[in-house]
Amino acid sequence: MAEIQEVNGPVGLSDLKALQFDKNTWPRDLTRQSSSTSGVSSEGCTPLASRSSSPVFTRLIDKINQRITLNERWFSIEFFPPRTANGAVNLLSRFDKFLEGGPLFCDVTWHPAGNPEGDSATSSLTIASSALNYCGLDTMLHLTCARQTKEKIRNTLRRAKDLGIKSVLALRGDAPDGDEWTFNSDGFNYATDLVKFIRQEFGDFFVICVAGYPHGHPEAESFDKDILHLKQKVDAGADFIITQLFFQASTFLKFLSACRQAGITVPIIPGILPIQVQ
Repeated sequence: MAEIQEVNGPVGLSDLKALQFDKNTWPRDLTRQSSSTSGVSSEGCTPLASRSSSPVFTRLIDKINQRITLNERWFSIEFFPPRTANGAVNLLSRFDKFLEGGPLFCDVTWHPAGNPEGDSATSSLTIASSALNYCGLDTMLHLTCARQTKEKIRNTLRRAKDLGIKSVLALRGDAPDGDEWTFNSDGFNYATDLVKFIRQEFGDFFVICVAGYPHGHPEAESFDKDILHLKQKVDAGADFIITQLFFQASTFLKFLSACRQAGITVPIIPGILPIQVQ
């Protein structure tokens, strides 16, 4: 494998792009044949601006519903933004390999302490934009609203929109630094508030996903009340649900049944973490 050059000093979005897709530093064994649907060439990921033709855009929820209707198997993958610039380059250099596996989409998590909305190489927005615009991976951005102002959330969503990101996983998130959760009278208190805000500000531009909890949210009064909270998120405008991790299939099936009985009809995707054994 070709070596990826070292990154020294502060690295921004433009620097990462230059590193990420330089032909002399791209790992040769991660290449693939040209694809008219992904825009990925045999020289690695090709920026959208340099492609001869762009694929017809299909909203993520429409892709999901199509797979369900056709009873086709599919999967998505989730990435945690690296903590270092070297780690970011290392991750992005492998996106082309991930694309060969055929994921329907990928999603990038949001870490409030890591300047996720910034221009740094490790920000969630940078990673999500690079996966989408340079590697052709349909990408969903996680977004938490804990202790965030409406103006800051609005600006973050505008930036995501400008970058071409069209799918968001709307989360409340945890209070920063492990503080206890306190009610915010002029902001967001629940993911439902964030879903409503996105719909009010951006209409149907974003496909919105929300989180489901097969065991019930740890702060919920009961499992049944948590299902009602989930229905509120869907009624506010969520398009589909991805669950937290679980280890027993019966746990998910019970949760799915409870959701359907409560009138939740949107797709519900099980969240799975493969266990690695050395």
